[in-house]
Amino acid sequence: MSSDNAGEEALRRLSIAARRLGTADPAESLGDLVRHSFGRPLGDPSYRRNTLCPGASLPLEHSFSEVASSALRLDMEPVPGASAGTRRQDTTRAQRQLVQRAYGDTALKWFDKRSEPWRALHGPGNERFGAWYGAAFDEGGLAESKVYYEIPDGSLDSLPPNLRQAGRVARACLPGLVPIFTSISCGRSQGAQRIYFYHRGDLRLLDLDPLMHRLGIGHQLPSLLTGVGLLLGGRFVLPEGSVLLGIRDTAKGLEMKLDILLPGVPDPPRELRELIQLHLSDRPSSQRALRHWMQAMTPDDRRDPGQMSAVSVRVTPAIGSRLVLYFSPAGYDQPSTRPRGARASDPYAPMP
Repeated sequence: MSSDNAGEEALRRLSIAARRLGTADPAESLGDLVRHSFGRPLGDPSYRRNTLCPGASLPLEHSFSEVASSALRLDMEPVPGASAGTRRQDTTRAQRQLVQRAYGDTALKWFDKRSEPWRALHGPGNERFGAWYGAAFDEGGLAESKVYYEIPDGSLDSLPPNLRQAGRVARACLPGLVPIFTSISCGRSQGAQRIYFYHRGDLRLLDLDPLMHRLGIGHQLPSLLTGVGLLLGGRFVLPEGSVLLGIRDTAKGLEMKLDILLPGVPDPPRELRELIQLHLSDRPSSQRALRHWMQAMTPDDRRDPGQMSAVSVRVTPAIGSRLVLYFSPAGYDQPSTRPRGARASDPYAPMP
Protein backbone atom coordinates (compact mmCIF):
# COMPACT_ATOMS: atom_id res chain seq x y z
CA MET A 1 0.00 0.00 0.00
CA SER A 2 1.32 3.47 -0.86
CA SER A 3 2.28 5.89 1.86
CA ASP A 4 0.21 9.07 2.26
CA ASN A 5 3.49 10.97 2.60
CA ALA A 6 4.55 12.35 -0.76
CA GLY A 7 8.28 12.01 -0.08
CA GLU A 8 8.04 8.39 1.01
CA GLU A 9 5.88 7.57 -2.01
CA ALA A 10 8.32 9.28 -4.37
CA LEU A 11 11.24 7.32 -2.88
CA ARG A 12 9.29 4.05 -3.08
CA ARG A 13 8.57 4.61 -6.74
CA LEU A 14 12.13 5.68 -7.52
CA SER A 15 13.41 2.49 -5.89
CA ILE A 16 11.10 0.36 -8.04
CA ALA A 17 12.15 2.19 -11.21
CA ALA A 18 15.82 1.76 -10.30
CA ARG A 19 15.42 -2.00 -9.94
CA ARG A 20 13.70 -2.20 -13.32
CA LEU A 21 16.35 -0.08 -15.04
CA GLY A 22 19.26 -1.77 -13.28
CA THR A 23 20.58 1.41 -11.64
CA ALA A 24 21.56 2.25 -8.10
CA ASP A 25 18.67 3.20 -5.83
CA PRO A 26 18.27 7.01 -5.64
CA ALA A 27 16.76 6.67 -2.17
CA GLU A 28 20.19 5.89 -0.76
CA SER A 29 21.60 9.26 -1.89
CA LEU A 30 18.55 11.50 -2.08
CA GLY A 31 16.42 10.17 0.75
CA ASP A 32 17.05 13.10 3.10
CA LEU A 33 16.52 15.75 0.40
CA VAL A 34 13.30 14.16 -0.91
CA ARG A 35 11.84 13.67 2.57
CA HIS A 36 12.74 17.22 3.56
CA SER A 37 11.22 18.62 0.36
CA PHE A 38 8.05 16.53 0.11
CA GLY A 39 7.09 16.04 3.74
CA ARG A 40 3.42 16.91 3.27
CA PRO A 41 0.76 14.37 2.25
CA LEU A 42 0.10 13.29 -1.31
CA GLY A 43 -2.29 15.66 -3.02
CA ASP A 44 -1.47 18.60 -0.76
CA PRO A 45 -2.47 21.68 -2.83
CA SER A 46 0.70 23.54 -1.85
CA TYR A 47 2.72 21.25 -4.14
CA ARG A 48 0.91 22.69 -7.16
CA ARG A 49 2.25 26.16 -6.37
CA ASN A 50 5.72 25.21 -7.53
CA THR A 51 7.98 26.86 -10.10
CA LEU A 52 9.49 23.82 -11.83
CA CYS A 53 6.22 22.56 -13.32
CA PRO A 54 3.42 24.81 -12.02
CA GLY A 55 0.15 23.01 -11.52
CA ALA A 56 1.69 19.54 -11.24
CA SER A 57 0.79 17.52 -8.16
CA LEU A 58 4.48 17.16 -7.25
CA PRO A 59 7.44 19.30 -8.43
CA LEU A 60 9.30 16.30 -9.84
CA GLU A 61 10.21 15.35 -13.41
CA HIS A 62 11.80 12.26 -14.93
CA SER A 63 13.66 12.31 -18.22
CA PHE A 64 15.01 9.96 -20.85
CA SER A 65 18.21 10.99 -22.61
CA GLU A 66 19.60 9.27 -25.68
CA VAL A 67 23.16 9.99 -24.52
CA ALA A 68 22.49 8.31 -21.15
CA SER A 69 19.74 5.93 -22.19
CA SER A 70 19.97 3.51 -19.28
CA ALA A 71 20.13 6.16 -16.56
CA LEU A 72 17.46 7.11 -14.06
CA ARG A 73 17.31 10.91 -14.33
CA LEU A 74 15.23 13.35 -12.32
CA ASP A 75 14.77 17.05 -11.65
CA MET A 76 12.97 18.41 -8.61
CA GLU A 77 12.13 21.62 -6.80
CA PRO A 78 13.41 21.27 -3.23
CA VAL A 79 11.20 22.61 -0.46
CA PRO A 80 8.23 23.85 -2.53
CA GLY A 81 6.66 26.86 -0.86
CA ALA A 82 9.98 28.09 0.57
CA SER A 83 11.47 31.43 -0.43
CA ALA A 84 13.87 31.51 -3.36
CA GLY A 85 16.75 32.30 -1.02
CA THR A 86 15.95 29.43 1.33
CA ARG A 87 15.66 27.00 -1.59
CA ARG A 88 18.97 28.19 -3.00
CA GLN A 89 20.69 27.60 0.33
CA ASP A 90 19.07 24.21 0.95
CA THR A 91 19.82 23.00 -2.58
CA THR A 92 23.43 24.17 -2.41
CA ARG A 93 23.91 22.48 0.96
CA ALA A 94 22.50 19.19 -0.36
CA GLN A 95 24.63 19.40 -3.51
CA ARG A 96 27.83 20.01 -1.56
CA GLN A 97 27.17 17.00 0.66
CA LEU A 98 26.36 14.74 -2.29
CA VAL A 99 29.34 15.88 -4.35
CA GLN A 100 31.84 15.41 -1.54
CA ARG A 101 30.44 12.01 -0.64
CA ALA A 102 30.30 10.74 -4.24
CA TYR A 103 33.26 12.43 -5.92
CA GLY A 104 35.57 13.82 -3.23
CA ASP A 105 37.21 17.10 -2.27
CA THR A 106 38.55 18.00 -5.72
CA ALA A 107 35.07 17.94 -7.25
CA LEU A 108 33.69 19.87 -4.29
CA LYS A 109 36.27 22.62 -4.72
CA TRP A 110 35.42 22.87 -8.41
CA PHE A 111 31.71 23.14 -7.61
CA ASP A 112 32.32 25.74 -4.92
CA LYS A 113 34.30 27.90 -7.35
CA ARG A 114 31.73 27.63 -10.14
CA SER A 115 28.71 28.16 -7.87
CA GLU A 116 30.11 31.01 -5.77
CA PRO A 117 28.46 33.81 -7.81
CA TRP A 118 25.05 32.12 -7.58
CA ARG A 119 24.77 31.06 -3.95
CA ALA A 120 24.69 34.44 -2.23
CA LEU A 121 22.55 34.44 0.90
CA HIS A 122 20.43 37.39 -0.25
CA GLY A 123 19.39 37.59 -3.88
CA PRO A 124 17.48 40.32 -5.70
CA GLY A 125 13.84 40.81 -4.84
CA ASN A 126 12.67 39.63 -8.27
CA GLU A 127 13.85 36.03 -7.82
CA ARG A 128 11.24 33.42 -8.70
CA PHE A 129 12.66 30.03 -7.74
CA GLY A 130 16.25 30.41 -6.53
CA ALA A 131 17.42 26.89 -7.38
CA TRP A 132 16.31 23.44 -8.52
CA TYR A 133 18.10 20.11 -8.18
CA GLY A 134 18.80 17.36 -10.72
CA ALA A 135 20.49 13.96 -10.62
CA ALA A 136 21.22 10.91 -12.76
CA PHE A 137 21.89 7.37 -11.52
CA ASP A 138 23.46 4.42 -13.30
CA GLU A 139 24.47 0.97 -12.15
CA GLY A 140 27.50 2.43 -10.35
CA GLY A 141 25.60 4.97 -8.27
CA LEU A 142 25.22 8.74 -8.56
CA ALA A 143 26.43 9.51 -12.10
CA GLU A 144 25.62 13.23 -12.03
CA SER A 145 24.50 15.73 -9.41
CA LYS A 146 23.32 19.13 -10.59
CA VAL A 147 21.98 22.47 -9.38
CA TYR A 148 20.03 24.91 -11.52
CA TYR A 149 20.59 28.47 -10.27
CA GLU A 150 18.31 31.30 -11.27
CA ILE A 151 19.78 34.36 -12.99
CA PRO A 152 17.29 36.98 -11.77
CA ASP A 153 19.05 39.97 -13.33
CA GLY A 154 19.71 38.34 -16.72
CA SER A 155 23.45 39.04 -16.46
CA LEU A 156 26.11 36.87 -18.08
CA ASP A 157 29.02 38.50 -16.25
CA SER A 158 29.49 35.74 -13.65
CA LEU A 159 29.81 32.93 -16.19
CA PRO A 160 33.18 31.35 -17.09
CA PRO A 161 34.86 33.20 -20.00
CA ASN A 162 34.07 30.74 -22.83
CA LEU A 163 30.45 30.32 -21.76
CA ARG A 164 30.05 34.05 -21.22
CA GLN A 165 31.28 34.75 -24.76
CA ALA A 166 29.00 32.08 -26.21
CA GLY A 167 26.08 33.64 -24.33
CA ARG A 168 26.86 37.06 -25.77
CA VAL A 169 27.06 35.60 -29.26
CA ALA A 170 23.68 33.93 -28.72
CA ARG A 171 22.03 37.19 -27.68
CA ALA A 172 23.58 39.06 -30.59
CA CYS A 173 22.22 36.49 -33.05
CA LEU A 174 18.82 36.13 -31.36
CA PRO A 175 17.84 39.35 -29.52
CA GLY A 176 14.79 37.62 -28.04
CA LEU A 177 16.96 35.47 -25.77
CA VAL A 178 16.84 36.25 -22.03
CA PRO A 179 19.24 34.46 -19.61
CA ILE A 180 17.04 32.66 -17.11
CA PHE A 181 19.15 30.05 -15.26
CA THR A 182 22.45 28.20 -15.28
CA SER A 183 23.10 24.56 -14.39
CA ILE A 184 26.28 23.40 -12.65
CA SER A 185 26.78 19.64 -12.63
CA CYS A 186 29.39 17.32 -11.18
CA GLY A 187 30.13 13.80 -12.37
CA ARG A 188 32.71 11.12 -11.67
CA SER A 189 35.34 12.47 -14.05
CA GLN A 190 34.41 16.10 -14.73
CA GLY A 191 32.02 18.96 -14.12
CA ALA A 192 30.03 21.02 -16.59
CA GLN A 193 28.06 24.25 -16.73
CA ARG A 194 25.27 25.28 -19.05
CA ILE A 195 23.52 28.62 -19.58
CA TYR A 196 19.79 28.58 -20.38
CA PHE A 197 17.86 31.28 -22.22
CA TYR A 198 14.14 31.87 -22.54
CA HIS A 199 13.11 33.10 -26.00
CA ARG A 200 10.67 36.00 -26.05
CA GLY A 201 8.54 35.99 -29.15
CA ASP A 202 8.09 33.29 -31.78
CA LEU A 203 11.22 31.44 -32.89
CA ARG A 204 11.66 30.51 -36.53
CA LEU A 205 13.98 27.50 -36.48
CA LEU A 206 15.88 28.67 -39.54
CA ASP A 207 16.86 31.75 -37.53
CA LEU A 208 19.11 29.46 -35.48
CA ASP A 209 21.43 29.16 -38.49
CA PRO A 210 23.68 32.22 -37.77
CA LEU A 211 24.01 31.30 -34.11
CA MET A 212 24.81 27.65 -34.79
CA HIS A 213 27.47 28.60 -37.34
CA ARG A 214 29.13 30.98 -34.90
CA LEU A 215 29.07 28.26 -32.22
CA GLY A 216 30.74 25.80 -34.62
CA ILE A 217 27.71 23.55 -35.03
CA GLY A 218 26.10 25.06 -38.13
CA HIS A 219 26.50 21.79 -40.03
CA GLN A 220 24.07 20.19 -37.55
CA LEU A 221 21.15 22.49 -38.46
CA PRO A 222 19.66 20.00 -40.98
CA SER A 223 19.70 17.30 -38.30
CA LEU A 224 17.93 19.60 -35.84
CA LEU A 225 15.35 20.69 -38.42
CA THR A 226 14.65 17.10 -39.43
CA GLY A 227 14.16 16.01 -35.83
CA VAL A 228 11.98 18.91 -34.69
CA GLY A 229 10.02 18.99 -37.94
CA LEU A 230 9.14 15.31 -37.69
CA LEU A 231 8.24 15.41 -34.00
CA LEU A 232 6.03 18.49 -34.30
CA GLY A 233 4.30 17.48 -37.51
CA GLY A 234 6.07 19.88 -39.83
CA ARG A 235 6.04 22.89 -37.49
CA PHE A 236 9.13 25.05 -37.97
CA VAL A 237 8.04 28.13 -36.02
CA LEU A 238 7.85 27.72 -32.24
CA PRO A 239 5.50 30.10 -30.41
CA GLU A 240 6.44 32.29 -27.48
CA GLY A 241 6.32 30.37 -24.24
CA SER A 242 7.58 27.12 -25.79
CA VAL A 243 11.35 27.61 -26.15
CA LEU A 244 14.34 27.35 -23.85
CA LEU A 245 17.82 27.29 -25.39
CA GLY A 246 20.86 25.96 -23.53
CA ILE A 247 24.56 26.23 -24.37
CA ARG A 248 27.30 24.18 -22.73
CA ASP A 249 31.06 24.41 -23.19
CA THR A 250 32.69 20.97 -23.50
CA ALA A 251 36.16 19.64 -24.28
CA LYS A 252 34.87 18.76 -27.77
CA GLY A 253 33.25 22.12 -28.52
CA LEU A 254 30.03 23.93 -27.74
CA GLU A 255 26.81 21.97 -27.33
CA MET A 256 23.39 23.49 -27.97
CA LYS A 257 20.19 22.17 -26.43
CA LEU A 258 16.77 23.27 -27.70
CA ASP A 259 13.99 22.60 -25.17
CA ILE A 260 10.46 22.62 -26.59
CA LEU A 261 7.92 23.11 -23.79
CA LEU A 262 4.93 21.14 -25.01
CA PRO A 263 2.21 22.95 -23.03
CA GLY A 264 3.29 26.10 -24.87
CA VAL A 265 2.77 24.50 -28.31
CA PRO A 266 -0.81 24.77 -29.57
CA ASP A 267 -2.18 21.49 -30.91
CA PRO A 268 0.95 19.31 -30.69
CA PRO A 269 0.60 16.09 -32.70
CA ARG A 270 -1.60 13.57 -30.92
CA GLU A 271 0.68 10.82 -32.20
CA LEU A 272 3.80 12.45 -30.71
CA ARG A 273 5.02 9.27 -29.04
CA GLU A 274 4.67 7.33 -32.28
CA LEU A 275 6.57 10.09 -34.09
CA ILE A 276 9.35 9.82 -31.53
CA GLN A 277 9.62 6.10 -32.19
CA LEU A 278 9.71 6.83 -35.92
CA HIS A 279 12.43 9.42 -35.41
CA LEU A 280 14.49 6.86 -33.51
CA SER A 281 14.02 4.12 -36.10
CA ASP A 282 17.42 4.96 -37.59
CA ARG A 283 18.95 4.41 -34.14
CA PRO A 284 17.53 1.04 -33.03
CA SER A 285 19.51 0.94 -29.79
CA SER A 286 17.97 4.26 -28.70
CA GLN A 287 14.53 3.05 -29.77
CA ARG A 288 14.88 -0.10 -27.65
CA ALA A 289 16.28 1.89 -24.73
CA LEU A 290 13.31 4.28 -24.77
CA ARG A 291 10.82 1.41 -24.78
CA HIS A 292 12.60 -0.17 -21.83
CA TRP A 293 12.73 3.17 -19.99
CA MET A 294 9.01 3.76 -20.55
CA GLN A 295 8.17 0.34 -19.14
CA ALA A 296 10.43 0.82 -16.14
CA MET A 297 9.06 4.26 -15.29
CA THR A 298 5.39 3.34 -15.66
CA PRO A 299 3.65 2.57 -12.33
CA ASP A 300 1.88 -0.78 -12.16
CA ASP A 301 -1.56 0.84 -12.07
CA ARG A 302 -0.90 3.17 -15.03
CA ARG A 303 -0.55 2.87 -18.79
CA ASP A 304 2.37 5.27 -19.20
CA PRO A 305 4.98 7.09 -17.10
CA GLY A 306 3.07 10.38 -17.14
CA GLN A 307 2.48 13.46 -19.24
CA MET A 308 5.31 14.48 -21.53
CA SER A 309 6.18 18.06 -20.61
CA ALA A 310 9.12 18.85 -22.89
CA VAL A 311 11.07 17.49 -25.86
CA SER A 312 14.71 18.53 -26.18
CA VAL A 313 17.13 18.21 -29.07
CA ARG A 314 20.88 18.34 -28.37
CA VAL A 315 23.59 18.83 -30.99
CA THR A 316 27.38 18.98 -30.71
CA PRO A 317 30.08 19.49 -33.35
CA ALA A 318 30.47 15.72 -33.70
CA ILE A 319 26.95 14.41 -33.04
CA GLY A 320 23.66 15.28 -34.70
CA SER A 321 20.35 15.70 -32.91
CA ARG A 322 19.81 13.49 -29.87
CA LEU A 323 16.60 13.54 -27.85
CA VAL A 324 15.84 14.24 -24.22
CA LEU A 325 12.21 13.65 -23.16
CA TYR A 326 10.77 15.05 -19.93
CA PHE A 327 7.75 13.65 -18.09
CA SER A 328 5.64 14.81 -15.17
CA PRO A 329 5.17 11.43 -13.49
CA ALA A 330 1.73 9.88 -13.26
CA GLY A 331 0.13 8.70 -10.07
CA TYR A 332 0.78 11.53 -7.63
CA ASP A 333 -2.44 13.27 -8.70
CA GLN A 334 -2.78 15.25 -11.92
CA PRO A 335 0.07 16.00 -14.36
CA SER A 336 1.24 19.53 -15.11
CA THR A 337 -0.73 21.64 -17.55
CA ARG A 338 1.82 24.46 -17.87
CA PRO A 339 5.37 24.75 -19.20
CA ARG A 340 8.17 23.66 -16.90
CA GLY A 341 9.89 26.67 -15.43
CA ALA A 342 7.31 29.21 -16.62
CA ARG A 343 4.10 30.34 -14.96
CA ALA A 344 2.87 31.91 -18.17
CA SER A 345 4.26 32.76 -21.59
CA ASP A 346 6.81 35.08 -19.95
CA PRO A 347 9.00 33.56 -17.19
CA TYR A 348 9.18 36.93 -15.50
CA ALA A 349 5.41 37.24 -15.15
CA PRO A 350 4.57 38.05 -11.50
CA MET A 351 3.99 35.11 -9.19
CA PRO A 352 0.69 35.03 -7.26
